[in-house]
This record gives sequence, structure tokens and C-alpha cells, in this order.
Amino acid sequence: MIVFCLQLVLAVATVLAQTCSNLYGQCGGSGWTGPLCCVSGSVCINYGAYYSQCQFFDDNNKCDDNYLFCTDDNNNYNNYNSDYYYNCNCNNNNDNNNGKSDNIENYNSTDHNYNNDNNDDNNNDNYPKNNCHQYGNSFFNFFCKLCWRLLTVTTTTTTTVTGSTTSTIPPQTGVFSTTTTLGPATRTQGQYPSPSSNPCGAWLLTSDNVCVPRYCSNNNESTDCSGCGGDNSTLCVSPISETAKSGDIYNATITVVEEGWWHYSRSTHYGNTPAGACGFGLYGLCSSAINLTAANLEDTCGPFCAAYPDLCKDPSGTTLRGNYAAPNGNYYTQFKSYLGDNAGNDLDNYLSCGECFELIMTKADGTDYAVNETGYTPPITFEISDSCPCAPNAKWCCGPGSDHCGEVSDFKYGCPLPEGSWHFDLGDFAMARLQSGSPTGSMDAGVIPTRYQRVPCPNPGNVYMWLHSGAGPYYMQLAIVNTFGNGAVVTVEISSDLGVSWIPLIQDAGHNINRPQERYGAWIYQAAAQAAGLILPLAVRVTSGAGEQFVNTNAITNFSAPANLDPTNYFIDLGFQFTK
Repeated sequence: MIVFCLQLVLAVATVLAQTCSNLYGQCGGSGWTGPLCCVSGSVCINYGAYYSQCQFFDDNNKCDDNYLFCTDDNNNYNNYNSDYYYNCNCNNNNDNNNGKSDNIENYNSTDHNYNNDNNDDNNNDNYPKNNCHQYGNSFFNFFCKLCWRLLTVTTTTTTTVTGSTTSTIPPQTGVFSTTTTLGPATRTQGQYPSPSSNPCGAWLLTSDNVCVPRYCSNNNESTDCSGCGGDNSTLCVSPISETAKSGDIYNATITVVEEGWWHYSRSTHYGNTPAGACGFGLYGLCSSAINLTAANLEDTCGPFCAAYPDLCKDPSGTTLRGNYAAPNGNYYTQFKSYLGDNAGNDLDNYLSCGECFELIMTKADGTDYAVNETGYTPPITFEISDSCPCAPNAKWCCGPGSDHCGEVSDFKYGCPLPEGSWHFDLGDFAMARLQSGSPTGSMDAGVIPTRYQRVPCPNPGNVYMWLHSGAGPYYMQLAIVNTFGNGAVVTVEISSDLGVSWIPLIQDAGHNINRPQERYGAWIYQAAAQAAGLILPLAVRVTSGAGEQFVNTNAITNFSAPANLDPTNYFIDLGFQFTK
């Protein structure tokens, strides 16, 4: 029986495939001249005036256990060639209809319009009731159900052919890890393009097309040349262009260890804001360990922490939530020779967003405070969520040997930075914790001496995705947050066909390429002109900076937040977490 069943299914599929679109193929839409039907095991779903697609037949489309497929006006089983056929969306409406649906979608394959009849009545609708019917006798209906069940099991490993392209339906659905390999260190950074107009404003455009600051060579606290004769003065100088490019001077860290290299530095602070360059929003700012009323964040962080408690909870043994920082720009934006081109940009293919560091406030001479000594505060852990670009922050953020911070000349390691170190501009909660031990405590100093090391991110809970408001089939913006271990994310891809094909997202494709350190970190999908819109549900595949890769085939089921959540801060639990 099973062999015969499968033979019958394959025979029917072969016949239909000659005239109908394959699974995930187009089956309608304005201007479409191809097939208006689908192969067996799939149905044509309308997604607006311009696109219809063949989708898996879903059990949610049957009226009850006795009904399987929908019929046309003449009760013909799966008559896909009819000008009209019905898809049932079973709602169990309250009418005299044996508990079955009377939500009948009348689909006209000529003009692709739907007419929905959702009336609750006594079977007096203009269209026949219950257009999900048994076909033939009960034995054949059972047989069809058996075939369908077998078909849905085997399709997870079946190869489908669309046009001349062969693709394999993924053998796995749900949440799972996959295998990927970070490429060999063979790529080289390209030349920054010559701009058509000045992108630098008052800063200087270098010969290799990046913007650098100007300052006075005789004043190591200056941030421009107004105090030494202006921009044309011989005393007006600029740092080398590498300070304003995507960094390629830092050693790549793929595997982060608990005890790494300690670096001496200094840290400033810049306030509490959700507007960091990484595009993390309230993530990283809000914490259940902070008095939100005292911080004037009760109205924003209160609802956020109630909705997403894991994203506000500190890991065991350290403070993390509320601690974020911006490193100097050529650490924030980097070029890594072993990575791809970040979906179209060879010049900066890595952002340090999500990396974690342990930070200690030291004495001015670089030595540590003893526990219980006046001035001692516990170490903090923080995540990178922002950038401190060189051009607008010449005093602190141009990197080792190029900073202009004479006011901290009493710091042994303060100005200039030691080779291989970078500056951190901290959020106020982090700075207050280092100076007072409390996130809302006093900050008497604007800059402090510090030492730091890269550490595995200890984030509790799963990886989350912030789906920015305004997402839809043709455009979306999202951020991946709360990543354990390496912390960084190197690729994000989406799929509307369960992972048969993947679309790479881009981090701010429209950024000012001559100012790469200001690149926005959110991942963006923008449909090409005339392209069909994305179809829900969307699978998401995320690759970490350590090369780990996870897939959730049902990650985005709706472009809008549920009614009980803030649509401007809609975070989705992706159901997985990295391990290294």
C-alpha cells in the first residue's frame, strides 16, 4: 500500500509539474505570464496584486480531520486549472454549519482578487459552504490522508527543480546549528573611492579619500586649528589616514579565552543613550539592577525589562546590563582578511558590535587599587554598542600615537595610548560604577586610567533579534543582540523558502564610505526594484565571529509586534545561543 501510495503521489506530481509551478515558484501576480497552478502537495497563496507563490499545503487549511483539500465550484479535487478555486481558512465560525469554516476565499486567477465571505449565518451565503470536502469514499479519503502524511515527511529531504536551478529542501526545520568555515586570510583591503563632493566638512580629506581631523601641533589639547593660525597654517597638522579607516592593525580574535591579554588605557564617558552606532536600541542600556526611577528611565526601560527580563538580567558574578562603550573608530570598524565582503563592501567587513571586555579602574600610575582601599571599585563587564570615530573625536579616538589628550599627561598610560591599546568612551552607568561602585553614583572625573581585557560574553538567555518598526516584505532593519562567547556577528541571512536559498543582509549599505568609522551596525534588507516581496515565515541564519552558525526556520512570523508589546522595541527570542 505504501509503495503504491508513493507511486501514485509521484505520478500525479509528474503530471502536474508539466503545467504547474513547483513548490515556492510563482503562480500569479500582475504581469505574470507563467503557470497559475501549483504541483501536488502545494497551493497557490496570494500575497497581493503583484505576487502569488506556491506554498506547502498546511494542516491549518483543512476544515477538520475529515476534510483535506479544497475544491472548485464543481467540487473537483485540486482542480488547479479552474479559473476559480477556493482556499479554506477555518475559523470555526458560529453558524449552523457543523462547526466548520465558512471563510471562503474566492480566488480569481485572472485578476487575482480575493472576495472573503466571513458571514455567520444559516448557510445562505452566495458561495457554497465548506469547500473543503472529502474526495470520493471514506477509504479513498483515508488513503489520500496517508499519502499526504508520507509526502510531508519525505519532502524535507526531497530535491526540487525550479527552472534550470536545482535546490534541496533543507533536511531540518526549527532551530539548529549548521557548519560554516571562516575563510582563509587571503583578502586585501581595497581603495576608498574618490567622493564627488566634500564629505568631510571642516575636516581634511586625505589623498586616500578618508576624513581626518586637524589640530595644532603646538597644543596637545587642541581639537582644531583655530588657535594656531587656521587650517592653512604650518602649525595645523593631521594624524595619518589609517587612524580614520577601517582598522586592520589589531590581531583577529576568533576564540576568546577567559584570561587574555591585559591592555592599559584610559576611558571617558558620554551619557546614557539608546542611540549607539551598533543599532542595539534599549538593549545594553536597560538593567533590572539599576534604579530606573533615579536614572530617569522608568518609562522606557521599565516596560522593556518587564517584556524581556533576560535582556535586563546580569550574569552571575559581574555587572553587564547598562554597561556599554564606544571604542576608537578603527577598532569599531575593521577589515578582516578572512571574512567575505559583507554583502558588497570590501573596505569594512567587520564591526566589533557585541564584543565584551572586562574593565578595571587603576591608579594614575597604572597599578591596581587593593580591595577595600579608598578608590577601589569592582571590575565591570561591558559590551561594545557604539563607535568613537577619529575625525570628530581627535582628542581621544584616533588610536595609539595619534590622540591629542595632553590634559591627562599625568596618566602613565593615558596620552598617548600604548601600542596595541584602544580608547573606550563609556556610558554613564559604566563610568559611575567604576568611580563610585554604583550605576547612579557620582562621576567626579571626566576621564580615568583603566586596564582591560577581551572576555567571552557571559550573556544569559538566548540570542534575540530586534526587528525595527516599519519592517515589511520589501524592507526591514534588524539587530542581533545578547550573543554569548565571541559576541560579534559577521553575517545575518534571511530566507522565505525554509532555507532553500538565503539572502545576505547588509550593514548600512548607504553609509558615507569616506567616513567608515560611522557605519551603522543594524542589518538591513532592501528588496531590489521589481522584486517580489518576502513571504512569511522567514528563516534567519546568524554566524558569529567565532564561526558558529545557527538557523531558526520560523524566526519571523509577523512583521508587526504583538498587541501587548511596544512596536518600537520588538525583540524576538531566536531560540538558540552560541557556545564559543
